[in-house]
Amino acid sequence: MTTRQGSKQRIIAIALLACAVALICGAVWWTNRPSTPAATSSASAMPSASATQQTPEASAAPTAQSSFAPTVTDEQGLSIIHAQQHRDPGDARAKGSVDAPVVMVLYSDFSCPYCTRLAKQVEPQLEDLVANGTLRIEWRDLAQISQSSPLAAQAGIAAANQGRFWEFVAAAYGEADPSGHPEYTMDSLTALAQKAGVSDLDKFRADTTDANTAAQVKQAQNDAYQIGIQGTPFMFIGDSFISGYRDADYIRATIANQAEHLKK
Repeated sequence: MTTRQGSKQRIIAIALLACAVALICGAVWWTNRPSTPAATSSASAMPSASATQQTPEASAAPTAQSSFAPTVTDEQGLSIIHAQQHRDPGDARAKGSVDAPVVMVLYSDFSCPYCTRLAKQVEPQLEDLVANGTLRIEWRDLAQISQSSPLAAQAGIAAANQGRFWEFVAAAYGEADPSGHPEYTMDSLTALAQKAGVSDLDKFRADTTDANTAAQVKQAQNDAYQIGIQGTPFMFIGDSFISGYRDADYIRATIANQAEHLKK
C-alpha cells in the first residue's frame, strides 16, 4: 500500500508540475505575443479616470463593428477634447477655417509607419472637407518611435516657421516606407525642406537645432502623455476620438457624424 500511495503521489506531483509549467509558458507567451498591425501603431488604451484626470476613453471607445467613432458624452472627457482644439489663426501647423464645425487634432510621428499610411491614403481624401469649410486639421507632435523622431518633429516646426509645414509633411511621408520606421539626419531633413520649398535653408537648419524648438517638441510629448495618449496616429475629431489607423471611409464618416452632432 505504501508503494502504491507513493506512486500515486508522484503521479499527482508530476501532473501539478506540468500544469504549472503550462501556465507559466502561457503567461510568457501572452506577455510577449506579437501585436497586430493596428495595435503596433495605435495609441495604447488611455488610463482609467481618476479624481484629477478623466480621459475620453472612459466614456466611449471605437469598436470594430461601428462605421464611425462614437461621440464622447461625459463632461470631463469633453473638457479634455475641447482643450486640445486651439483654433489659433496664427497656427502654421494647422489648415482649414478656424470656424470649421469639426476640428481634427492629429498626433503624429514622422517615423510612424501607420502615420505614413494615414498621410498617403487618408489625408488626401479629406482635402475637400478642408476646402469646403467643414474640417480644420491641427497637428500635434508625438515624436517617440525612433531616435531621430524628435529631430524630424523639430524640422517640421522649422519648416512651419517659413510657411511650408504641410509641404514638408507631404515630402517626408511621401518618401517614407509605410512598412518601416525611417531615421532622419540633418542632411536628409534639409533635403526634404528643399523639396518642400523652404527658401532659407540656413535658417531652417538653425531653427531645427534650436534649443527652444527641441523644448517645444518635448513639451508636446509631455502634454500628450498627460492626457493619456501613448502612441500614434491618434485623432480627436469633434467630440470623438480615434486611436490608431482607420481608413478614409471610417474617418470621413466620423467627420460627417460630428458635423451633424455639432449643429445641435
